[in-house]
Amino acid sequence: MSGLFIAIEGIDGAGKSTQAELLRARLEGTGRTVLSVREPGGTALGESVREVLLSRGEIPIGAEAQMLLFLASRLQLWEERIEPALHRGEAVVSDRYHLSTIVYQGIAGTLGEPRATAVCREVLGRRRPDLNVIIELALEHCRERLGEGGDRFESDSDLLARASVGFSKTRGIPGDRIVRVSGEGTAKVVAERVFEEVCRVIR
Repeated sequence: MSGLFIAIEGIDGAGKSTQAELLRARLEGTGRTVLSVREPGGTALGESVREVLLSRGEIPIGAEAQMLLFLASRLQLWEERIEPALHRGEAVVSDRYHLSTIVYQGIAGTLGEPRATAVCREVLGRRRPDLNVIIELALEHCRERLGEGGDRFESDSDLLARASVGFSKTRGIPGDRIVRVSGEGTAKVVAERVFEEVCRVIR
């Protein structure tokens, strides 16, 4: 089997983390070895960056600085874990990848989509998923799931609304393969929709 890289995307509360875990289990059930990763994180550098980025406003961080921190974590994750797994023929399932940067710091943030897309393209090159699955769920349902509190991004209701619009319209970097899957229904029902789209790539 050749390596396969899938990123699960969407706004906070849409169920992407649950779907990433269910996809990992489903792929393992087909006989694949699967590496699960999250963004930011997955390496010593990434976990340190995660702590800084997700702190709830204790450290002011502008949109461009956020983007560069996410990219630094992402590159380290690629070099340490994703690329070696793909070379071994494994599947990689990532909870977020570059579309989150394009949406949160670009469309929903202050950088704008063209700037965020251009930087991601320049930095990442071809180090991108074979498939980006965006889980779409109504904003009010996501807010209900999140409740009060949350990290720097989850706690910003206006940012969440702008990100919801951003995920609905972004085309990512030219060459990206993006599918949008309804997050309505049980986790199992949504997982079937996700796996159906992944099977199109496997074939």
